[in-house]
Amino acid sequence: MGRMGTGQRSYSVNHSDYKLLEEVGYGASATVFRAIYLPFNEVVAVKCLDLDRCNSNLDDVRKEAQTMILIDHPNVIRAYCSFVVERNLWVVMPFMAEGSCLHLMKIAYPDGFEESAIGSILKETLKALEYLHRQGHIHRDVKAGNILLDTNGMVKLADFGVSACMFDTGDRQRSRNTFVGTPCWMAPEVLQPGSGYNFKADIWSFGITALELAHGHAPFSKYPPMKVLLMTIQNAPPGLDYDRDKKFSKLLSVF
Repeated sequence: MGRMGTGQRSYSVNHSDYKLLEEVGYGASATVFRAIYLPFNEVVAVKCLDLDRCNSNLDDVRKEAQTMILIDHPNVIRAYCSFVVERNLWVVMPFMAEGSCLHLMKIAYPDGFEESAIGSILKETLKALEYLHRQGHIHRDVKAGNILLDTNGMVKLADFGVSACMFDTGDRQRSRNTFVGTPCWMAPEVLQPGSGYNFKADIWSFGITALELAHGHAPFSKYPPMKVLLMTIQNAPPGLDYDRDKKFSKLLSVF
């Protein structure tokens, strides 16, 4: 997977050039650390993916890591390099010091952000999705926990652990049939086996994320996964209740 440069910089694929510090995030098969890249004394993020616990095969994981390195958009997290350390794949990325929108809501905005902030976050996230879809990728896990902020307020969409390429065969209309993502944010077609889905699944998740940013939690988040599945398939799509959510203007509905 080699080394990769940003401008004139290149990043080593030798794990001894990185000093892992505290854990800043985790998932079912990966842990993210704040780390120091010793040659530059630079703070970076290192995602350590446990290959034994990963549902994907090694070829898919390598392809995913290569996708992250080739990303070139200001609103999408780009990997500096990736390499295997024993039974883990390390992916080196920029460190987003302010963390995720989910983290910010937990510590300071439990009832959700103000409308102006929501609009700014969604606008930048939509730019990221537009770019990914143009490149043939479905993200498949759009949510506040995967929208990161740096100290300058820059918004970046992260976590390609479950993203998929739609253009492997050159067919822009091809559908995916794998069940991946996070239940509260999943589109109905993703939850129904055999129905197939495409880029539109990300747009559904984007809408759920808008509600999450507005309320501090996703619709149906208090229910167990199976209940969420049934409610998503059987109920009308969730939305803002303007009688209840008086702090929001109807302009927010354009998102």
